[in-house]
Amino acid sequence: MVDWYSALLRYGIDVEHEEEILLNCPFHEDRRKSCAINIDKGLWICFAGCGQGNLKSFLQKYSGKPWADINAEFEIEELDLDLSFLDEYHEEETENIYVEPEDQNKVPSSHWIYDRGFLPSLVESWGCRINKFSDFMIPVRNQKKDYVGWIYRRQKAIPKYMFSKGFKKSQVLFGVDKIQDFSKLFIVEGALDCMWLNQNGYPSVAILGASVSKKQLELISSLNPSEVVLSLDNDTAGAKGISKATFDMDGRFLISYLRLPKKYKDVQEIRNKDVLDKVMRNTTIF
Repeated sequence: MVDWYSALLRYGIDVEHEEEILLNCPFHEDRRKSCAINIDKGLWICFAGCGQGNLKSFLQKYSGKPWADINAEFEIEELDLDLSFLDEYHEEETENIYVEPEDQNKVPSSHWIYDRGFLPSLVESWGCRINKFSDFMIPVRNQKKDYVGWIYRRQKAIPKYMFSKGFKKSQVLFGVDKIQDFSKLFIVEGALDCMWLNQNGYPSVAILGASVSKKQLELISSLNPSEVVLSLDNDTAGAKGISKATFDMDGRFLISYLRLPKKYKDVQEIRNKDVLDKVMRNTTIF
């Protein structure tokens, strides 16, 4: 097995002992940590366009040495690496789990969604429903308020999210039909994050994942915000998404990101209104 940690450290690439690493790209002047390395799969990608591939190509590019010389130093065994890891960074539609719409009922007052702080008035105004499994069903509409599909949020099941058949999440901005006059637009990952910010008075849309697609970027641009605040989840995927989004959005509008305290994974975990307001003001401009 290739010891990529030792190989990278030998060439001066300071990597933490984690499976996935986000660092400043060594191939261009980088202030935003746009290079992602997956140690377990031996792969890398630069969101700024420097390249992508296996770590064999990374070390060749960085050192300027042929692979034979590098291999001689480490006695690295030649491996056929699985490049499917890179698919998660592609902007095309990824595979989703679809379900057919089922019988719908209004959300009862005893439903688990209210334990998360959501108000019945908000749930009703968004047109949410439940099915026979008590899954929380959230309708998705476009900017013209046309219905385009359903999101199913399940409480105790894997995966947590399912989608109605034919729904392409990379082609929509969830919650775009709910925002009105605004200058600052908050970009979140999940539908519940978006609904939570809406309930608390913050204009937001959800990209339904950690990566902004080309279509979603076009839709955000059409809204003409004066500032976009990237408010993605407080994890590795969210950090990668912020890095990629700042590169894709650069020059279009003012970009900042939300500095979530470490104890919170996302904005919906902040149930106290005063704490949420304080966090929402804690932004950093790129």
